Amino acid sequence: MAGGDVTDVRVEAVPWEDPDARRLRDAQQAELHERYGAPDIGHDMTADGIVTMLVLRVGGEAVACGALRDASAELGAGTGELKRMYVRPAWRGRGLSRRVLTELEAAARARGVTRLVLETGVLQPEAIGLYLSAGYAPVPRYGEYADEADSRCFSRDLDGGPAAPGASPEAPRGPRGEAPARPVVIAPVAWDDAAAVAVRRAMVAELAPAQPVPDGGYARFGTASGAGAPATFLARVDDEPVGCVTVRRAPAPWPDGWAEVQRLYVSPTGRRAGVARRLLAAAEDAARGLGCTTAVVDAGIHQQAVIALYRSLGYRPVRPAVDASARPDVLWFARPLGHPPR
Repeated sequence: MAGGDVTDVRVEAVPWEDPDARRLRDAQQAELHERYGAPDIGHDMTADGIVTMLVLRVGGEAVACGALRDASAELGAGTGELKRMYVRPAWRGRGLSRRVLTELEAAARARGVTRLVLETGVLQPEAIGLYLSAGYAPVPRYGEYADEADSRCFSRDLDGGPAAPGASPEAPRGPRGEAPARPVVIAPVAWDDAAAVAVRRAMVAELAPAQPVPDGGYARFGTASGAGAPATFLARVDDEPVGCVTVRRAPAPWPDGWAEVQRLYVSPTGRRAGVARRLLAAAEDAARGLGCTTAVVDAGIHQQAVIALYRSLGYRPVRPAVDASARPDVLWFARPLGHPPR
């Protein structure tokens, strides 16, 4: 019935042990097992704490589900946890997961829940994209997921209204809402250019408290020459070095033709002047010059302004080709480089 009319949608609250709900949860667990190569950490979950179990039907067929758990005892008063969000593969891409999410949020508000949390994984980029677009922000892993390197956790405060999209770090500001006019100069420099090195060290110093980075982390790309050599760009505002970015052909196991954009950073004194967008555009142009067709970037869960910027420019979550366990607080995004974004 996958070709059925998706306008004939009905969402029902059912008992946890409802046969359709159980079949959908079992299908979700089987898919997670196949994707991650091991049972989900919560595969043996019971009805304990579940306050709402929803099944979504299209033309009478049960095709999606989701649950709300009372998490106030572990995570604080007013906190609910979303569980068992699932849409059968044949029905994906039709907005049904968002419908389940919206219905669960409504159920949470009706019960006085003021904050929702949830967990998904790095091999579920579609889910990560859904939650980011619905106003959920990445947060440190909590509870039973604290030591799960593949887990990514999200949270959203329920304010009684619809989710607001994240603000871009390049949004203008000023007495009339406009960004102050400041001359920005983007220029290519050597990887070991003294000003670029200083900016990368400032990046490490700023990120370290929330997202530990080895002091040598700024030097990851080295000074290699040849086809895989990085291209580095330095941004100056009023002749002050305020930002940098580096791009190179992405090494295996990333797909051939992908470019890896790294070390995008703008110091506090250079923010709100469009610097990050211009640096990223320069990196993308350099990637096109290398014959690359896709750019991949990463951002730590605490870099929410950077994540908002990437999403505003058309980057979408992707599965990491690298070992995600080595960077357990990072999300990866990519976009095709067919043409520059507006």
